[in-house]
Amino acid sequence: FATKDVAEGSVILFVIVMNAAIGFWQEFNAEQTMEALRNMSSPTAHVIRDESRITIPNNQAVPGDIMIFEDGDVVGADVRLFECFNLETDEALLTGESLPVQKNLSVIQN
Repeated sequence: FATKDVAEGSVILFVIVMNAAIGFWQEFNAEQTMEALRNMSSPTAHVIRDESRITIPNNQAVPGDIMIFEDGDVVGADVRLFECFNLETDEALLTGESLPVQKNLSVIQN
């Protein structure tokens, strides 16, 4: 624009604006992805506390909480099972085995 070449100045300005817009969009998507990963890495537990069902972070579970597990939940605390149906566990992380050994417990009542 300083040399009074409007065509070149317009093209350069367009490229700069598009570069900024694309960079902003990629950064926004990266932040959304990081937030989703942060939420996945902090497991939660569904507990019954004071006769109401609430969702809390696993590290806030205390003795006396009744935990409710659903398909795919990760047990983040020591628990005592009162009742379960078709429970399968993956203990490969605990035993160091390369292939997970699943134990199938049909019904346990305490």
